[in-house]
Amino acid sequence: MTIKELKIKTRSSKIFSKDISIQFEPEQVKTLNDLVKIILKSYKSKLNKHRVRLTVESNGKQIAIDENLGNIQNEIFIKDLGPQISWRLVFMIEYFGPIAIHTLLYQLALINYTFGVEKSTIKSVYLMHIIHYLKREFESVFVHSFSNATMPLFNVFKNSFHYWILNGIIGLGYLGYGFNFAVDLNIDSKILWGLFLAFEFCNLLCHVKLRQVGDALLKKGIKERKPIDEGVFKYLVSPNYTFEVLSWVIVTIMFKFNLFAVLFLLVSATQMYLWALKKNKKYKTRKAFLIPYVF
Repeated sequence: MTIKELKIKTRSSKIFSKDISIQFEPEQVKTLNDLVKIILKSYKSKLNKHRVRLTVESNGKQIAIDENLGNIQNEIFIKDLGPQISWRLVFMIEYFGPIAIHTLLYQLALINYTFGVEKSTIKSVYLMHIIHYLKREFESVFVHSFSNATMPLFNVFKNSFHYWILNGIIGLGYLGYGFNFAVDLNIDSKILWGLFLAFEFCNLLCHVKLRQVGDALLKKGIKERKPIDEGVFKYLVSPNYTFEVLSWVIVTIMFKFNLFAVLFLLVSATQMYLWALKKNKKYKTRKAFLIPYVF
């Protein structure tokens, strides 16, 4: 019977107090998850497995161990990542914030309406936010898949700032704030609603397509994402970002270029543009962000 021995070196001395050696039968440890379980058992630790990161040293750098242990060495390093939280739960918390904040501010506006902004405009902008973030919640539960099960707990506060604060303050417009330089393009609200719903639906279809392609790759044993070269993905690097930006453009127009809405649009569009640039660099493509062949 073959016995394999590994030396485990700690990078988190407060949790894993000393370096240890472990022995096991190779046929009992075939995945990273199996290895983590054995190491935690050897340390007599009840730490959640998702807090543990195992690495090997390569050219002076720490490299994560492959899921199938393809790059394992005789000496590996263990680190405690700290308190973790589910990616899916983080998304749901992020998107719940705008729903709650916009609902509160909208109800306050209805109690004593004296702000000079058309009630129909306020109602439309409020409903657009609710539709958008309920769609986001639906996607978080039923559509999105995540390459990692958890992220550091602190990230929930950092990530929520964008949605709870930057988006939440748009709701101050229901109370009459942010219309210092209001611009009314006099576009029929039915047209704006039609465009908004179309962009939201296209965004949903893009997320569904990404999930389908990702699942198909996983069935082939491929975990790395590959560029999609069909439909709208053939012309846009991240059409889900494109339709998201277009949705917020419609909200901003509907709200007569309220300053808070403009701020959120600019910040969101800039962030998604930077993500799109990274995808082009990663996939070595030169696809457009908003307008095919142009930008």
